[in-house]
Amino acid sequence: MNFRHVWIVFKKEVKDIARDKKTLLTNLLVPIILMPLLFYVMGGSFEKMEKDISENVTVALSADSDTEEIRNLVENEIFASNPNIKFRGVVDDPIQAVRNNEVRFVIDVDKNFAESLEKEKPYTITIIYDQTDSKSSSSYGILAEAISRYNEKIVLERLKSRNIDVQMLEPVRILQSNAADEKAGGNMMIMMMIPMLISVLIAVGGIPAATDLVAGEKERGTFEPLLTTQSGRMSILLGKYLTVTLFSVVSVIAQFIGLVIGAVMSPQFFAMGGDGESMSFSIPPVALILSILITITLGMVFAALQLAVSTYAKSFKEAQTYLSFFVIIAMVPAYATMMMQPDDIRMYMFVVPLLNAIASLKMVLGNVINYANLGIALASSLVYVAISLCFAASLFNKEKVLFRS
Repeated sequence: MNFRHVWIVFKKEVKDIARDKKTLLTNLLVPIILMPLLFYVMGGSFEKMEKDISENVTVALSADSDTEEIRNLVENEIFASNPNIKFRGVVDDPIQAVRNNEVRFVIDVDKNFAESLEKEKPYTITIIYDQTDSKSSSSYGILAEAISRYNEKIVLERLKSRNIDVQMLEPVRILQSNAADEKAGGNMMIMMMIPMLISVLIAVGGIPAATDLVAGEKERGTFEPLLTTQSGRMSILLGKYLTVTLFSVVSVIAQFIGLVIGAVMSPQFFAMGGDGESMSFSIPPVALILSILITITLGMVFAALQLAVSTYAKSFKEAQTYLSFFVIIAMVPAYATMMMQPDDIRMYMFVVPLLNAIASLKMVLGNVINYANLGIALASSLVYVAISLCFAASLFNKEKVLFRS
Protein backbone atom coordinates (compact mmCIF):
# COMPACT_ATOMS: atom_id res chain seq x y z
CA MET A 1 0.00 0.00 0.00
CA ASN A 2 1.30 3.41 -1.04
CA PHE A 3 -0.13 6.45 0.83
CA ARG A 4 0.67 8.70 -2.14
CA HIS A 5 -1.48 6.47 -4.34
CA VAL A 6 -4.23 6.51 -1.69
CA TRP A 7 -4.18 10.31 -1.80
CA ILE A 8 -4.30 10.34 -5.61
CA VAL A 9 -7.30 7.98 -5.69
CA PHE A 10 -9.01 9.97 -2.95
CA LYS A 11 -8.58 13.29 -4.82
CA LYS A 12 -9.77 11.72 -8.06
CA GLU A 13 -12.94 10.29 -6.47
CA VAL A 14 -13.76 13.51 -4.62
CA LYS A 15 -13.43 15.50 -7.86
CA ASP A 16 -15.69 13.03 -9.68
CA ILE A 17 -18.38 13.35 -7.02
CA ALA A 18 -18.01 17.14 -6.93
CA ARG A 19 -18.75 17.24 -10.68
CA ASP A 20 -22.04 15.40 -10.14
CA LYS A 21 -24.32 18.36 -9.44
CA LYS A 22 -27.36 16.10 -8.98
CA THR A 23 -25.70 14.20 -6.11
CA LEU A 24 -24.48 17.41 -4.48
CA LEU A 25 -27.92 18.98 -4.76
CA THR A 26 -29.69 15.92 -3.31
CA ASN A 27 -27.30 15.25 -0.44
CA LEU A 28 -26.08 18.72 0.51
CA LEU A 29 -28.39 21.54 -0.53
CA VAL A 30 -31.74 19.76 -0.14
CA PRO A 31 -31.18 18.93 3.59
CA ILE A 32 -30.20 22.54 4.32
CA ILE A 33 -33.51 23.69 2.82
CA LEU A 34 -35.69 20.73 3.80
CA MET A 35 -34.80 20.53 7.51
CA PRO A 36 -35.80 24.13 8.38
CA LEU A 37 -38.98 23.73 6.33
CA LEU A 38 -39.81 20.47 8.12
CA PHE A 39 -39.31 21.93 11.60
CA TYR A 40 -41.18 25.10 10.68
CA VAL A 41 -44.21 23.11 9.52
CA MET A 42 -44.05 20.67 12.46
CA GLY A 43 -43.48 23.44 15.01
CA GLY A 44 -46.39 25.44 13.61
CA SER A 45 -48.64 22.37 13.62
CA PHE A 46 -47.82 21.56 17.25
CA GLU A 47 -48.37 25.15 18.32
CA LYS A 48 -51.68 25.33 16.47
CA MET A 49 -52.84 22.01 17.94
CA GLU A 50 -51.95 23.07 21.51
CA LYS A 51 -53.78 26.37 21.04
CA ASP A 52 -56.83 24.61 19.61
CA ILE A 53 -56.90 22.13 22.52
CA SER A 54 -56.73 24.80 25.21
CA GLU A 55 -58.70 27.64 23.60
CA ASN A 56 -61.45 25.89 21.68
CA VAL A 57 -63.27 23.77 24.26
CA THR A 58 -66.81 23.68 22.83
CA VAL A 59 -69.62 22.41 25.07
CA ALA A 60 -73.35 21.88 24.54
CA LEU A 61 -76.23 20.78 26.75
CA SER A 62 -78.28 17.69 26.02
CA ALA A 63 -81.96 18.35 25.21
CA ASP A 64 -82.94 16.48 28.36
CA SER A 65 -81.01 19.04 30.43
CA ASP A 66 -82.44 22.11 28.71
CA THR A 67 -83.95 24.04 31.59
CA GLU A 68 -83.37 27.63 32.64
CA GLU A 69 -81.87 26.55 35.96
CA ILE A 70 -79.38 24.17 34.31
CA ARG A 71 -78.44 26.74 31.66
CA ASN A 72 -77.75 29.25 34.42
CA LEU A 73 -75.73 26.62 36.31
CA VAL A 74 -73.59 25.80 33.29
CA GLU A 75 -73.07 29.28 31.84
CA ASN A 76 -72.87 31.43 34.97
CA GLU A 77 -71.58 29.03 37.62
CA ILE A 78 -69.48 26.18 36.31
CA PHE A 79 -67.87 27.58 33.15
CA ALA A 80 -67.95 31.33 33.86
CA SER A 81 -64.40 31.32 35.28
CA ASN A 82 -62.85 29.81 32.14
CA PRO A 83 -63.28 31.94 28.98
CA ASN A 84 -61.81 29.16 26.82
CA ILE A 85 -64.86 26.97 27.44
CA LYS A 86 -67.40 28.03 24.82
CA PHE A 87 -71.06 27.16 25.33
CA ARG A 88 -72.81 26.16 22.09
CA GLY A 89 -76.44 25.78 23.21
CA VAL A 90 -78.49 22.59 23.12
CA VAL A 91 -78.27 19.44 20.97
CA ASP A 92 -81.01 16.86 20.49
CA ASP A 93 -78.69 13.90 19.85
CA PRO A 94 -75.53 14.17 22.01
CA ILE A 95 -73.76 11.13 20.49
CA GLN A 96 -74.30 12.30 16.92
CA ALA A 97 -73.29 15.87 17.75
CA VAL A 98 -69.96 14.67 19.14
CA ARG A 99 -69.35 12.25 16.25
CA ASN A 100 -70.10 14.97 13.69
CA ASN A 101 -67.65 17.36 15.45
CA GLU A 102 -70.41 19.91 16.08
CA VAL A 103 -69.05 20.20 19.62
CA ARG A 104 -66.32 18.42 21.58
CA PHE A 105 -68.42 17.81 24.67
CA VAL A 106 -72.07 17.41 25.56
CA ILE A 107 -73.01 17.51 29.22
CA ASP A 108 -76.10 15.98 30.76
CA VAL A 109 -77.17 17.33 34.18
CA ASP A 110 -79.69 15.75 36.56
CA LYS A 111 -82.95 17.71 36.24
CA ASN A 112 -83.44 17.56 39.99
CA PHE A 113 -79.99 19.07 40.67
CA ALA A 114 -81.48 22.14 42.43
CA GLU A 115 -83.39 19.95 44.87
CA SER A 116 -80.29 17.80 45.48
CA LEU A 117 -78.19 20.94 45.99
CA GLU A 118 -80.66 22.32 48.49
CA LYS A 119 -80.74 19.04 50.43
CA GLU A 120 -76.92 18.89 50.19
CA LYS A 121 -77.02 15.62 48.30
CA PRO A 122 -74.81 14.80 45.29
CA TYR A 123 -76.11 15.03 41.73
CA THR A 124 -74.60 13.75 38.50
CA ILE A 125 -73.08 15.63 35.55
CA THR A 126 -72.37 13.27 32.65
CA ILE A 127 -69.72 14.36 30.12
CA ILE A 128 -70.21 12.85 26.66
CA TYR A 129 -67.19 13.01 24.32
CA ASP A 130 -65.16 10.98 21.82
CA GLN A 131 -62.34 9.34 23.77
CA THR A 132 -60.59 8.29 20.55
CA ASP A 133 -60.20 11.93 19.48
CA SER A 134 -56.86 13.31 20.70
CA LYS A 135 -58.07 16.90 20.96
CA SER A 136 -61.16 15.92 22.96
CA SER A 137 -59.13 13.69 25.28
CA SER A 138 -56.63 16.50 25.88
CA SER A 139 -59.38 19.10 26.43
CA TYR A 140 -61.26 16.86 28.88
CA GLY A 141 -58.96 17.91 31.71
CA ILE A 142 -59.92 21.58 31.21
CA LEU A 143 -63.62 20.75 31.44
CA ALA A 144 -63.18 18.40 34.40
CA GLU A 145 -61.09 21.02 36.23
CA ALA A 146 -63.84 23.63 35.80
CA ILE A 147 -66.41 21.23 37.29
CA SER A 148 -63.99 20.31 40.09
CA ARG A 149 -63.51 24.01 40.98
CA TYR A 150 -67.28 24.44 41.12
CA ASN A 151 -67.46 21.35 43.33
CA GLU A 152 -64.86 22.80 45.72
CA LYS A 153 -66.72 26.11 45.81
CA ILE A 154 -69.95 24.37 46.96
CA VAL A 155 -68.07 22.38 49.60
CA LEU A 156 -66.39 25.52 50.99
CA GLU A 157 -69.71 27.36 51.17
CA ARG A 158 -71.26 24.48 53.13
CA LEU A 159 -68.33 24.35 55.56
CA LYS A 160 -68.43 28.09 56.16
CA SER A 161 -72.17 27.96 56.83
CA ARG A 162 -71.39 25.52 59.65
CA ASN A 163 -68.39 27.55 60.90
CA ILE A 164 -66.01 24.71 60.07
CA ASP A 165 -62.41 25.55 59.25
CA VAL A 166 -61.78 24.65 55.58
CA GLN A 167 -58.22 23.54 56.45
CA MET A 168 -59.73 20.42 57.97
CA LEU A 169 -60.18 19.11 54.41
CA GLU A 170 -56.45 19.37 53.74
CA PRO A 171 -54.54 17.67 56.56
CA VAL A 172 -51.51 17.13 54.29
CA ARG A 173 -50.09 19.54 51.72
CA ILE A 174 -47.80 18.27 48.98
CA LEU A 175 -44.80 20.39 47.93
CA GLN A 176 -42.54 19.47 45.03
CA SER A 177 -38.76 19.86 45.14
CA ASN A 178 -36.63 19.08 42.09
CA ALA A 179 -33.43 17.25 43.03
CA ALA A 180 -32.05 17.18 39.48
CA ASP A 181 -28.97 19.15 38.48
CA GLU A 182 -30.03 22.29 36.61
CA LYS A 183 -27.80 21.30 33.70
CA ALA A 184 -28.87 17.65 33.68
CA GLY A 185 -31.52 16.47 31.30
CA GLY A 186 -30.90 19.17 28.72
CA ASN A 187 -33.84 19.40 26.38
CA MET A 188 -36.02 16.35 25.85
CA MET A 189 -36.73 17.06 22.18
CA ILE A 190 -33.02 17.55 21.43
CA MET A 191 -32.11 14.29 23.20
CA MET A 192 -34.78 12.50 21.18
CA MET A 193 -34.11 14.02 17.77
CA ILE A 194 -30.35 14.50 17.43
CA PRO A 195 -29.11 10.95 18.27
CA MET A 196 -31.81 9.48 16.03
CA LEU A 197 -31.06 11.83 13.12
CA ILE A 198 -27.28 11.44 13.35
CA SER A 199 -27.35 7.64 13.52
CA VAL A 200 -29.65 7.37 10.51
CA LEU A 201 -27.93 10.09 8.46
CA ILE A 202 -24.39 8.83 9.10
CA ALA A 203 -25.56 5.36 8.05
CA VAL A 204 -27.14 6.45 4.77
CA GLY A 205 -25.06 9.54 3.92
CA GLY A 206 -22.36 7.57 2.11
CA ILE A 207 -24.69 5.32 0.12
CA PRO A 208 -24.70 7.47 -3.08
CA ALA A 209 -20.89 7.64 -3.10
CA ALA A 210 -20.39 3.95 -2.25
CA THR A 211 -22.84 2.90 -4.96
CA ASP A 212 -21.12 4.97 -7.61
CA LEU A 213 -17.46 4.34 -6.69
CA VAL A 214 -17.46 0.57 -7.29
CA ALA A 215 -20.75 -0.73 -8.73
CA GLY A 216 -21.16 2.42 -10.83
CA GLU A 217 -17.64 2.16 -12.21
CA LYS A 218 -18.18 -1.51 -13.03
CA GLU A 219 -21.24 -0.56 -15.06
CA ARG A 220 -19.43 2.28 -16.85
CA GLY A 221 -16.45 0.02 -17.62
CA THR A 222 -13.91 2.23 -15.80
CA PHE A 223 -13.25 -0.09 -12.87
CA GLU A 224 -11.08 -2.67 -14.67
CA PRO A 225 -8.68 -0.04 -16.11
CA LEU A 226 -8.34 1.45 -12.60
CA LEU A 227 -7.15 -1.92 -11.27
CA THR A 228 -4.39 -2.04 -13.93
CA THR A 229 -2.78 1.21 -12.76
CA GLN A 230 0.29 1.38 -10.52
CA SER A 231 -1.93 1.83 -7.46
CA GLY A 232 -2.38 -1.41 -5.57
CA ARG A 233 -5.82 -2.70 -4.68
CA MET A 234 -5.47 -1.65 -1.05
CA SER A 235 -4.54 1.88 -2.12
CA ILE A 236 -7.57 2.02 -4.41
CA LEU A 237 -9.83 0.63 -1.70
CA LEU A 238 -8.57 3.08 0.95
CA GLY A 239 -8.91 6.02 -1.44
CA LYS A 240 -12.52 5.09 -2.15
CA TYR A 241 -13.13 4.31 1.53
CA LEU A 242 -11.96 7.77 2.63
CA THR A 243 -14.16 9.34 -0.04
CA VAL A 244 -17.28 7.52 1.20
CA THR A 245 -16.43 8.42 4.82
CA LEU A 246 -15.94 12.07 3.87
CA PHE A 247 -19.22 12.10 1.99
CA SER A 248 -21.04 10.60 5.01
CA VAL A 249 -19.63 13.23 7.37
CA VAL A 250 -20.29 16.12 4.97
CA SER A 251 -23.87 14.89 4.49
CA VAL A 252 -24.42 14.92 8.27
CA ILE A 253 -22.86 18.41 8.51
CA ALA A 254 -25.32 19.61 5.85
CA GLN A 255 -28.18 18.11 7.84
CA PHE A 256 -26.92 19.83 10.97
CA ILE A 257 -26.74 23.19 9.23
CA GLY A 258 -30.37 22.66 8.29
CA LEU A 259 -31.11 21.59 11.87
CA VAL A 260 -29.56 24.77 13.31
CA ILE A 261 -31.47 26.95 10.83
CA GLY A 262 -34.64 25.05 11.73
CA ALA A 263 -33.98 25.60 15.45
CA VAL A 264 -33.60 29.34 14.88
CA MET A 265 -36.73 29.51 12.73
CA SER A 266 -38.89 27.24 14.95
CA PRO A 267 -37.61 27.31 18.55
CA GLN A 268 -41.08 26.28 19.77
CA PHE A 269 -40.59 22.82 18.23
CA PHE A 270 -37.37 22.14 20.14
CA ALA A 271 -38.69 23.73 23.33
CA MET A 272 -41.27 20.96 23.74
CA GLY A 273 -40.35 18.81 26.69
CA GLY A 274 -38.04 21.51 28.07
CA ASP A 275 -38.77 24.67 29.97
CA GLY A 276 -40.26 26.23 26.86
CA GLU A 277 -37.94 29.22 27.03
CA SER A 278 -34.55 28.19 25.73
CA MET A 279 -32.53 25.31 24.36
CA SER A 280 -29.26 26.34 25.92
CA PHE A 281 -27.17 23.72 27.66
CA SER A 282 -23.44 23.26 28.23
CA ILE A 283 -21.36 20.25 27.15
CA PRO A 284 -17.82 19.65 28.46
CA PRO A 285 -15.37 20.03 25.51
CA VAL A 286 -13.73 16.60 26.08
CA ALA A 287 -17.12 14.85 26.11
CA LEU A 288 -18.13 16.71 22.95
CA ILE A 289 -14.91 15.72 21.15
CA LEU A 290 -15.31 12.08 22.20
CA SER A 291 -18.92 11.97 21.00
CA ILE A 292 -17.91 13.49 17.63
CA LEU A 293 -15.11 10.91 17.26
CA ILE A 294 -17.53 8.09 18.07
CA THR A 295 -19.95 9.42 15.45
CA ILE A 296 -17.19 9.66 12.83
CA THR A 297 -16.02 6.10 13.55
CA LEU A 298 -19.64 4.96 13.10
CA GLY A 299 -19.57 6.59 9.67
CA MET A 300 -16.30 4.81 8.93
CA VAL A 301 -17.85 1.44 9.81
CA PHE A 302 -20.81 2.05 7.52
CA ALA A 303 -18.51 3.35 4.76
CA ALA A 304 -16.52 0.09 4.78
CA LEU A 305 -19.67 -2.07 4.80
CA GLN A 306 -21.24 -0.02 2.00
CA LEU A 307 -18.09 -0.38 -0.12
CA ALA A 308 -18.12 -4.13 0.54
CA VAL A 309 -21.73 -4.37 -0.65
CA SER A 310 -20.98 -2.21 -3.69
CA THR A 311 -17.99 -4.45 -4.47
CA TYR A 312 -20.21 -7.54 -4.36
CA ALA A 313 -22.96 -5.98 -6.53
CA LYS A 314 -22.81 -6.56 -10.28
CA SER A 315 -24.57 -3.32 -11.22
CA PHE A 316 -25.54 0.11 -9.95
CA LYS A 317 -29.18 -0.91 -9.42
CA GLU A 318 -28.22 -4.09 -7.59
CA ALA A 319 -26.00 -2.06 -5.25
CA GLN A 320 -28.84 0.40 -4.60
CA THR A 321 -31.16 -2.49 -3.73
CA TYR A 322 -28.72 -4.03 -1.26
CA LEU A 323 -27.69 -0.71 0.29
CA SER A 324 -31.30 0.36 0.89
CA PHE A 325 -31.36 -2.15 3.77
CA PHE A 326 -28.84 0.04 5.60
CA VAL A 327 -31.67 2.53 6.16
CA ILE A 328 -33.69 -0.12 8.03
CA ILE A 329 -30.61 -1.32 9.93
CA ALA A 330 -30.01 2.23 11.18
CA MET A 331 -33.66 3.11 11.86
CA VAL A 332 -34.55 0.12 14.06
CA PRO A 333 -32.17 0.91 16.98
CA ALA A 334 -32.58 4.66 16.42
CA TYR A 335 -36.36 4.53 16.87
CA ALA A 336 -36.20 1.82 19.56
CA THR A 337 -34.07 4.09 21.78
CA MET A 338 -35.68 7.42 20.83
CA MET A 339 -37.62 7.77 24.12
CA MET A 340 -34.77 6.46 26.27
CA GLN A 341 -33.36 8.84 28.87
CA PRO A 342 -29.61 9.07 29.71
CA ASP A 343 -30.15 7.36 33.08
CA ASP A 344 -31.76 4.37 31.33
CA ILE A 345 -28.66 3.58 29.23
CA ARG A 346 -27.04 0.25 30.10
CA MET A 347 -23.36 -0.62 29.98
CA TYR A 348 -23.69 -3.17 27.14
CA MET A 349 -25.02 -0.47 24.81
CA PHE A 350 -21.57 1.16 24.66
CA VAL A 351 -20.07 -1.92 22.96
CA VAL A 352 -22.88 -2.67 20.49
CA PRO A 353 -22.38 -1.17 16.99
CA LEU A 354 -24.62 1.84 16.28
CA LEU A 355 -26.12 1.66 19.78
CA ASN A 356 -22.80 2.87 21.19
CA ALA A 357 -23.01 6.09 19.15
CA ILE A 358 -26.68 6.66 20.08
CA ALA A 359 -25.98 6.00 23.77
CA SER A 360 -22.96 8.32 23.77
CA LEU A 361 -24.88 11.17 22.12
CA LYS A 362 -27.83 10.80 24.50
CA MET A 363 -25.51 10.78 27.50
CA VAL A 364 -23.58 13.87 26.35
CA LEU A 365 -26.68 15.84 25.32
CA GLY A 366 -28.33 14.94 28.63
CA ASN A 367 -25.20 16.13 30.47
CA VAL A 368 -24.88 12.81 32.30
CA ILE A 369 -21.20 12.37 31.48
CA ASN A 370 -19.32 9.13 32.09
CA TYR A 371 -15.89 9.29 30.43
CA ALA A 372 -15.24 5.57 31.03
CA ASN A 373 -18.34 4.67 28.99
CA LEU A 374 -17.39 7.16 26.27
CA GLY A 375 -13.91 5.61 26.13
CA ILE A 376 -15.41 2.11 25.84
CA ALA A 377 -17.72 3.31 23.05
CA LEU A 378 -14.80 4.85 21.12
CA ALA A 379 -12.56 1.79 21.60
CA SER A 380 -15.29 -0.61 20.47
CA SER A 381 -16.04 1.62 17.46
CA LEU A 382 -12.37 1.53 16.40
CA VAL A 383 -12.43 -2.28 16.63
CA TYR A 384 -15.52 -2.35 14.40
CA VAL A 385 -13.79 -0.01 11.92
CA ALA A 386 -10.88 -2.46 11.65
CA ILE A 387 -13.20 -5.48 11.28
CA SER A 388 -15.40 -3.83 8.64
CA LEU A 389 -12.39 -2.58 6.68
CA CYS A 390 -10.82 -6.05 6.72
CA PHE A 391 -14.10 -7.48 5.45
CA ALA A 392 -14.24 -4.93 2.61
CA ALA A 393 -10.58 -5.64 1.73
CA SER A 394 -11.19 -9.39 1.63
CA LEU A 395 -13.99 -8.93 -0.92
CA PHE A 396 -12.00 -6.35 -2.89
CA ASN A 397 -9.14 -8.82 -3.33
CA LYS A 398 -11.30 -11.67 -4.65
CA GLU A 399 -11.59 -11.81 -8.42
CA LYS A 400 -14.70 -13.98 -8.33
CA VAL A 401 -16.44 -11.33 -6.22
CA LEU A 402 -15.26 -8.32 -8.20
CA PHE A 403 -16.16 -9.78 -11.57
CA ARG A 404 -18.89 -12.26 -10.75
CA SER A 405 -21.39 -12.86 -13.52
